[in-house]
Amino acid sequence: GPGSRSLTCYDVCVHARHNGVRRALVAGLSLTLVFVAVEAVTGYLAGSLALVSDAGHMLADSAGLLLALAATTLARRPADSRRTFGYARAEVLSVPLHVALLAAIAAYILFESARRLTGGAPEMETGPVIAVGVAGLAVNLLVLRLLHGHSHDNLNIRGATLEAMADALGSVAVIVSSTAIALGAWRGIDALVALVIAGLIVPCAFSLLRQAGSILMESAPRGLEPDVIAAAATEVRGVVALHDVHVWSIAPSFPALSAHVELNDAGCTEHVLTDLATLFRERFGIGHVTLQPETPTLHAAIECCMSPD
Repeated sequence: GPGSRSLTCYDVCVHARHNGVRRALVAGLSLTLVFVAVEAVTGYLAGSLALVSDAGHMLADSAGLLLALAATTLARRPADSRRTFGYARAEVLSVPLHVALLAAIAAYILFESARRLTGGAPEMETGPVIAVGVAGLAVNLLVLRLLHGHSHDNLNIRGATLEAMADALGSVAVIVSSTAIALGAWRGIDALVALVIAGLIVPCAFSLLRQAGSILMESAPRGLEPDVIAAAATEVRGVVALHDVHVWSIAPSFPALSAHVELNDAGCTEHVLTDLATLFRERFGIGHVTLQPETPTLHAAIECCMSPD
């Protein structure tokens, strides 16, 4: 039927997309891991909690990128008799691990910042901190450039993109605070900047968790309202109505739809279903479609049409 042909096309497109995603992830992961070490060592030796905190945030980025890479690799495996939708949802299942790591990093930053603010801020060598902050900003902007084009298709890449943006802001904060300290400002500003960086981490974590939960609850994806889709279906000649419409996502880039189609004439089923599948694919971007054709008489007779589901 139209749904199975669309799914085959989807599989071909997904394979090409995963190749591009993997290249972006590997490049972003390599850059981020190298700079985590640079920031952590420099921050420790120079006495900058803000820089160490930013290194921790970048480490969370690296873990997120690694999770995304593993999930993308797993998602490339073909469907089988038990996992009929394949492994595309693997990227969603890895999100809670990513969120737990982000929460742990934020908790450490909050603890260390409070300790320094109450116990006195140590001496800090501002020159190396400023230099590494500038380099970190450049690395984060490059990672953003690598990932941005794929963020709409992959939930973990979307999270990594948000984190790279937060890291870029964190690098700016490190540069500003270190410069202020070098000019004679209170040294505790370094711990305050670390708190700001922690504050950037937490919203990203909750945003990711909310999006993953929406997919796991099989909510209609944003921009794919069932009522709008049902109304559009009546534009197809021969369609009386679309009902029992279900729209959900297997993964952010894999929307699916099932519905009952009430027809004027059961004799033109093939053409109507083909036109509907084309409409859903081209206007709404839904490649996997399952449609049950019905005549008005059959619709009235089928018990499932009368149920709330």
